Amino acid sequence: MLPEMIRPLRLATDCHVIDWSISQLSEQISDKESAIARADGLVAAIGNFDGVHCGHKKLIDKAVSHGGGLVPSVITFQPHPRRYFKPDLPGFELVDNLDKMALLSDAGARCIIRLQFDDAMRQTTATDFVSRILPALGVRALYAGTDFAFGNQRGGGMAMMQEQGREYGIDAQAVELVSSHDEIISSSRIRAAIARADMAEAAQYLGRPYVISGIVAHGEKRGRTIGFPTANLLLGDYLVPPLGVYAISAALPDAPHQPIMHGVANIGIRPTVNGEMVRLEANLFDIDLDLYDRRINVYCLDFIRPEQKFENFDKLRHQIAQDVETAKSFHAKQN
Repeated sequence: MLPEMIRPLRLATDCHVIDWSISQLSEQISDKESAIARADGLVAAIGNFDGVHCGHKKLIDKAVSHGGGLVPSVITFQPHPRRYFKPDLPGFELVDNLDKMALLSDAGARCIIRLQFDDAMRQTTATDFVSRILPALGVRALYAGTDFAFGNQRGGGMAMMQEQGREYGIDAQAVELVSSHDEIISSSRIRAAIARADMAEAAQYLGRPYVISGIVAHGEKRGRTIGFPTANLLLGDYLVPPLGVYAISAALPDAPHQPIMHGVANIGIRPTVNGEMVRLEANLFDIDLDLYDRRINVYCLDFIRPEQKFENFDKLRHQIAQDVETAKSFHAKQN
């Protein structure tokens, strides 16, 4: 795995994040929030940016290279509309909100506007979205995927956006989200790769390995008793890959100069100790750091084996030792 693909995920210092809702429609974005009010307007890439994959980066590249004195921006939705309409749906996200902001800024966005997806947004017609919301945000040019749909009951598409946008001084362009080999890149395709533990294919379309981030929680410290201490993360709304053991690398957003750490992780319920909640337990090689209550980015690089239940801790310890050697061999080949 290319070293530059694995790094601490941090929001760029010159990127502004603005939360906006329909209730602010009559308000202007303030100077305090961003430099937009002093600029000629925005050129924005718009979408859910689920995973911030290579197709999304191509879209953002269009906004960044647009020029004309417009601020290169991203307009996205929070929460994901799928979560709004199906609140009980199992975890499906390919990236959490903090990493999403970091990746969008890394792609070149200098302003990120998060539109609150609530009932008022749901009821907004496609015409109102073009005629009221986009002008209120200062949008002068807009890029979206060819399948982008918006407005109540997804009533608007890019043909409508282009036609009606011209009436409000908005130049809208549709972009095909394809790879350099003309393959269609989609979040569903990435989810399918992760679902079959094909982490290499997922990384190919994401432009980085699948990363699970969170605050390191205090666990039961059983790993220490068998010689394999772990950093534990709850998976929240992440898409859970097949339960099992993975070769991983990890980075600390609050310590960007800390060398990338390598290790092995179990993603599962820990059946040997009758666990129930899915969590990620990462054993980092040759690391002596206090990671509790710190945010960590854990990159899932390669699937080693499915999770299994062991008869006793001795057999568990023996298998973990084998997993460690397998992961070390994987990392050695990458370097």
